[in-house]
Amino acid sequence: MHATATPQRCLRALLLLAPLALTACHPPADLPPRSAAATAESPGLLPLSQIVARAADTPNTPRLTAAPEARAAALQARAARLRGPIISPAERARMLSARDRLR
Repeated sequence: MHATATPQRCLRALLLLAPLALTACHPPADLPPRSAAATAESPGLLPLSQIVARAADTPNTPRLTAAPEARAAALQARAARLRGPIISPAERARMLSARDRLR
């Protein structure tokens, strides 16, 4: 069945869509005013030498500039510490016995 556009349908559509079109054009009144920081200009560009100088003063600079072998050894030692058991064997045995008791 093919629906045709009748004058009544067009009028209904216009009556339904007109308020939506009008509200889309109206600015919202309940928004707070823009702050000075939001309206401020974007920061200027810095020369590369200043950016490098700032990066050299960070607390992570010695760690990042260390020899790759030393960093790799530190990461491997940390990984070994993380591979250890999370729950001690005594705690695990206590938890398993409680599980068996509560069944």
